[in-house]
Amino acid sequence: MNTQHSQRKKRQGPRPAKGPECVVNYGTWYLAKFGDTSQKNLRMKMRNKTDQEEWIDEALQKLISLGYQSDERFAELIVRRGVENKSWGRSRIEAEMVRKGVPSEVAKEALRALQGDDPDARATEALARKFRARGLTDQKDRARATRYLASRGFDFQSISTAISRHNGQSD
Repeated sequence: MNTQHSQRKKRQGPRPAKGPECVVNYGTWYLAKFGDTSQKNLRMKMRNKTDQEEWIDEALQKLISLGYQSDERFAELIVRRGVENKSWGRSRIEAEMVRKGVPSEVAKEALRALQGDDPDARATEALARKFRARGLTDQKDRARATRYLASRGFDFQSISTAISRHNGQSD
């Protein structure tokens, strides 16, 4: 057994940055590997690399100016994913943007895209996917459907409409 090998300490986390360009390279690598993220989250990740705030600020400005990082684009991505892939309601999308570190003014702007959207139709679609052709006739099933849609961020009006439509389709 090689004792020299077993005595080596494993490095925890990313290698410390030696200069501002290393922080830019790390930010570029992070965005390429994990995709869009908020400026707040990227800043937090860069703090693992260095404690030099000037280097982090410089790196973020460079990544923004090159178009690699954009809070607006990231917020639009969350809205698009929430609506198209996950069948989320407005409040769930808002909560996800807060959780991911999107600034509130950027989040409000991205949510304006939902103004022409019909939340009742999205709730009905989500319910149809979850419960297929099964009717929601008894109180237990309706309560289960209500909890499901509420957890997806739909308001009570949309939930009531979706359950009524679902029961009308399954009869």
